[in-house]
Amino acid sequence: METKKQQLNFWSKLAETTDFLQTLFLTANTRSFLVIAVCVFLLAFQHNAGAAINSGRIYQLQQRLIDNPRDTEAMLHLAMEFGLQNNFVKAVETYFALLRIDPDNFHAYNNLGILYKKSGQFRDSLHCYKQAERINPDSYWVPYNMGLCYEAMGRMQEARESYGRALSLNPGFTQALQRLRSLSDPDFNEVVPQLPGLDESMVYLVDGQTQQPKVHDTRPVQQAKVSEKKPEPAKPALEAPPKISEKIEKQAAAEKKKVRTQKTGSAAAIFNQAMEALDKGQMEKAIELYARCIIAERDLLAEPENDLIKKSLEFLKDRPNRMPDGLFLRGFLIAIAGNLELAVPDLKAFSDQNKDKKDEDSIFLAEARKMLQRHDALVAEREALAKQQEEEQAKAAELARQATPVEPEAARASDFVIKRMNVDEVLAEADRLSRSGRQQDAIAVIKVGLESDPDNLQLLMKSANSYTDLLLLKGDQEAGRMALMQFEKIFSRAPENSREWAVAQEMITELKKRIR
Repeated sequence: METKKQQLNFWSKLAETTDFLQTLFLTANTRSFLVIAVCVFLLAFQHNAGAAINSGRIYQLQQRLIDNPRDTEAMLHLAMEFGLQNNFVKAVETYFALLRIDPDNFHAYNNLGILYKKSGQFRDSLHCYKQAERINPDSYWVPYNMGLCYEAMGRMQEARESYGRALSLNPGFTQALQRLRSLSDPDFNEVVPQLPGLDESMVYLVDGQTQQPKVHDTRPVQQAKVSEKKPEPAKPALEAPPKISEKIEKQAAAEKKKVRTQKTGSAAAIFNQAMEALDKGQMEKAIELYARCIIAERDLLAEPENDLIKKSLEFLKDRPNRMPDGLFLRGFLIAIAGNLELAVPDLKAFSDQNKDKKDEDSIFLAEARKMLQRHDALVAEREALAKQQEEEQAKAAELARQATPVEPEAARASDFVIKRMNVDEVLAEADRLSRSGRQQDAIAVIKVGLESDPDNLQLLMKSANSYTDLLLLKGDQEAGRMALMQFEKIFSRAPENSREWAVAQEMITELKKRIR
């Protein structure tokens, strides 16, 4: 039927072209006439051939999805083809079906943002762009698209910030630079243009190979003007067409009633019964039938379910016991929506309530136990992977430690050498040993230094501090008593009210509290 309509449109355009050529023949020579005739014929043919090719492409993609309902690449390209045909309802539904299978699909969110922006639904557009930016923060087209959306909303400061982010990701991005310069111009008073209609839109869709947007021009090919036409008389004003979002809502409402699976078999029949029950508002029947058909054939998850999952979860949210198997149904719907972890409490409670029954007593009970087993296997796999990673990290650290050459500790200077050192040299040697954690060697060096100069306050203070470190680090009470003895010497020999005298007085009080 579609091919016949396209053929009729083609021949009607050709007839119009023939009338035009008859007029043109009177004012052009034969050669010019033939050239122009060929051009006009090709333009008319191109429009119809493009529509036929697009329909053929959609048919091929639909056949791929019949063979494999979880083919995300085919689903993405199908949504793009619907977008090129300006069938926004089909495009949006296909993108949402794709996101149910692949919740982090960057292209789906980016393209949804573009479609929502075209229809004037700016808040939804920004939400989709933010999701795309979360998934791929390196794409400079996403903040650029957000800037266009903010600009259309009149939020110029946020538009400037978005263009700036796009330029920070790609300094050579001329489109973002041009928009930023325009908005930063103090004389800028440009009115944000109205969004084009669906029939005039140039849609930016992400190319799957290059990961960057590619322009798809969906505007009809314009014929070149050959002769000026007389102005037509003014027509009476028509009523303003409804907003694009209203068109989409009306078209969606009409399409929604027709959405049924084209698959065959008992599970597909149950799926269609569930959709009919949903249309009639019979939620309990719709929920139970939908769960049964999905358990029987998981591929039906790829079929549009008319928000049944969302409505079912709202229906069972706080009152799962309003249905006989409500706990299972709520958990099952949460799991197929993509969160098995959150579904486990409901599934476990349902399984515990029926622990005395066998799997063959209920398909819901068998499915609940199967899903719990799958969850346990996933948890065990995660724990094993985490343990393996910990072991690998410990092994790598041990290998790195073994590979690091250990420098042999330098021996302390001999007593013979120390006796020939001055005070500063003795203190430097003691500090070197203390930094290496060799407190006993440091004390021995200072002891030799004190033999040569027993009243030196610097050496006494260093000795007292070294003994105190041993007390604090290792709880050595004998070292604490030696520290107390040294501080008492300092207190008796240091000038009154000097720094050494004050420190010694304070440490004597503190050490007496700590020494048993």
